[in-house]
Amino acid sequence: LDGPSVNSAATMPDAGMASWLGRARTEPDPELLAMVTGGPCDPDRVLDMADMDRLLDPAPLEVETGWCHMPDGSGFVAARVEMPDVTAEMVDWWFDWHPRRPGRYEAWHPEAHISAKLLVEPEGQAKPFWGAVHEVREDVGTGEVKAGIEFLPPSQVGFSTDALDDPRVGTIVCGRVGDRLMRHTVMCHVWLREGDGLVLRSHFWLGGAIEPRLPAALSPLGRVLRRPLNSRPVRRAAMPGGLPAALARHCVEEYTNLAVILPPLSREFAN
Repeated sequence: LDGPSVNSAATMPDAGMASWLGRARTEPDPELLAMVTGGPCDPDRVLDMADMDRLLDPAPLEVETGWCHMPDGSGFVAARVEMPDVTAEMVDWWFDWHPRRPGRYEAWHPEAHISAKLLVEPEGQAKPFWGAVHEVREDVGTGEVKAGIEFLPPSQVGFSTDALDDPRVGTIVCGRVGDRLMRHTVMCHVWLREGDGLVLRSHFWLGGAIEPRLPAALSPLGRVLRRPLNSRPVRRAAMPGGLPAALARHCVEEYTNLAVILPPLSREFAN
């Protein structure tokens, strides 16, 4: 999590966020919720991380929404959420804006989100959040965790392109999730254009790419450790058994709610 750190003085919530924190969360469509509460999907049907470019193609995937435990010990989560009143510009603004003051992340999912802060400033790239590192505290249903999320250009996560010129794609938010010792999970959120709005495809490969955080001088050691760290026993031991199911439900809940609150929030707070 190295990089130019953020001044921690921005600890006061926005004056106008109190009403948003008191707002009831919008519940997902019952059919969508049933897809993540009705048991695991077939691991043979899920999108392999090596094929993530397929997320850029609007043609239906075999599993658009669901979760499972993979034979290699990793976990898989997918969620598709309609966001008809949201624009790509709103999404880009949100991921730069919400970790900068208390209350913003909490309003996204009041029951599960505890706090978020910006550990490393973004680097002035094509998207305002590329290069940022967020530290989030949340409980998606398996106990409170603190995670570091490194937001990266798509081509640094596994896509063959950053898709900035793809007319089918509104925007992409992706990165690596971990803690101060390890990176372990690849996270991809692809917003495809649909009518006048967007539809979100979220995919998580939980424990799908475990690697230690080491100084550059020790990178050869990191490469040696990558294979044993990504073994089935290590993955199974490291991942709470209920995490894929819990995260799938959380994902459809938080993005259903964001689809409703983001348009008015951006009107109120975006410059």
